[in-house]
Amino acid sequence: MHKFTEEKNWQGTAEALADHAKGWMRLKRIGDPSFEPNERLVRDYVSRGILSKPERKGKEAIFGFEQLAQFLACRAVIDDGWPLSKISEDFQVSSLIDILKLIPGEAAHEDALSLVESFKTSAFSDSTAEKIRSPRISASMASAEDTRSANFLKRRRESYETRADIKEVLKRLGSDFGNVIREDFTAYQLASWLVLLIDREKARGITREEAEDIGKGITAALLNRNSLTKADRYSYSNQMRDLSSLEDEIRDKAFELERAAADLETLNIEIDQRNFELQALKKKLREAEK
Repeated sequence: MHKFTEEKNWQGTAEALADHAKGWMRLKRIGDPSFEPNERLVRDYVSRGILSKPERKGKEAIFGFEQLAQFLACRAVIDDGWPLSKISEDFQVSSLIDILKLIPGEAAHEDALSLVESFKTSAFSDSTAEKIRSPRISASMASAEDTRSANFLKRRRESYETRADIKEVLKRLGSDFGNVIREDFTAYQLASWLVLLIDREKARGITREEAEDIGKGITAALLNRNSLTKADRYSYSNQMRDLSSLEDEIRDKAFELERAAADLETLNIEIDQRNFELQALKKKLREAEK
């Protein structure tokens, strides 16, 4: 499985960020696979303070690893039901390490520390390294506000980590669900051996016709000799898990293919450049011989 921290040297425009983030979202299974990030959304996140401002190079706004991480983390917590206003509030007082922990599969503390060290020893400026180590929070803020922000972050982080733990546990249990489903039921105990559970809201407004249909449905289910057995359900669950695993492999291969295509394009550009330099050198040699 690819580690997102390997993208630490990535840079590109808003359009390139949207396109690159799309590949990682599919690889990390973040959000609806049909969702298409775009340049407009990237710029909207910048204006909201969810993404830090890009670096200016001439007329171009160049984004980097930090904004790519913020984008993926934002989409991941949107899946958990957090509104953009709260995400912005959180991200503006979060370090890059905190942001990385919100991306599926990137919560390993060792990876985050290694990333910080690589930034500290790279060509990045000291101010950039400090930006990675420390939350983006103004020094002029009162200590009480700092404490409230820290407590807010701690509650949010615990919530995120708990959600991630639940997903892993359910996966190990062989559950087909990505999270725990909570339902409120009304229980009708008709006998010591018979309990009927009905959704609480449905039970409050149930009609006579619906109640009769429920009775007929129970009768049909009890007398149905062709219903699925536990063995059938076990076989079906295994097939679903195998299919899910196969889909993961397909996504991995597709991502590898995209990266290979990008590498090939880069190599072709380098080859063209080398050919151009070679032709120029040959021209100089011919002129020298004359």
